[in-house]
Amino acid sequence: MLLIVGEAIVAYQRDIGADGSHADAPYTGPWPSGSPPIAAYVAGRLGVPTVFVGGIGRDGHGKVMADGLAAGSVVIDHLAVADDAPTATAYITYRGEAREFDFRVAGTAATLVTERSLGDLPERADWVHMSGSALIFGEPLAETTLSALRRARAAGARISVDPNVRPEALDSSARTALIEVLELAHVLLPSEGELAALGVDAFSLVAGGATVCTTLGSGGATVTDESGSTHIDALSVTPVDTDGAGDSFAAGFIAAALAGAGPVDAARAGARVAAAAIQTEGPMTVVPDAGLLAR
Repeated sequence: MLLIVGEAIVAYQRDIGADGSHADAPYTGPWPSGSPPIAAYVAGRLGVPTVFVGGIGRDGHGKVMADGLAAGSVVIDHLAVADDAPTATAYITYRGEAREFDFRVAGTAATLVTERSLGDLPERADWVHMSGSALIFGEPLAETTLSALRRARAAGARISVDPNVRPEALDSSARTALIEVLELAHVLLPSEGELAALGVDAFSLVAGGATVCTTLGSGGATVTDESGSTHIDALSVTPVDTDGAGDSFAAGFIAAALAGAGPVDAARAGARVAAAAIQTEGPMTVVPDAGLLAR
């Protein structure tokens, strides 16, 4: 079983063009979104038994999130549903390849996830995946996410971490926590330059037994472990919506690894899944064929 704990955010998005020439473009949505739910949804679609723990409000946006996860066969019994706090939202504006985010998470149900919601899931999980974004939105979500990783690692689960935060967005406590979880991870899925920006030596992590799979967008990915480095080419596709590409890559990697693939083959599967995801509008709408894992 794959366990993912993190922020549940419903998104609205629009593309105004690199030059801002479509400034009056309307937002589309609401879309179920957030890095942890996207990874959970895609993994579930790929046939991985997946449980997501996050917080939603008892409102229309909460239903959007719950329905989106359920569409991916994700177990949502451990969602924390708040009666007195709304579901978190974000407004995303694309300017060509650049994105601007307007997060509306403070005071929402997204952060109201406590240890109680975890139950014994960390001890039962085969794999736990974390997005570093879960550490920046507030407590008790951040500490609950850390607890899930610590408990799962102690129980023998595999741990993967996508740092997925801009270093300048981290306060000192969140930075310290993120560096701790990087050291707990068996698999790291950073974007290019992310570990260096955090002051973390990727080669030290590899020397400690971790696999580092650095994603490079349209440049593919590089897998580095104790046997060396291997570059993986991205598939040549025409993107429709790149939101969640890295999370889809992570889900493909995890699904393939759980099925027995080594790191390089798992990364190739991640690249194929990400290519499928970016050809579909919406962050949790792709229906990937499980055959993508085995090619």
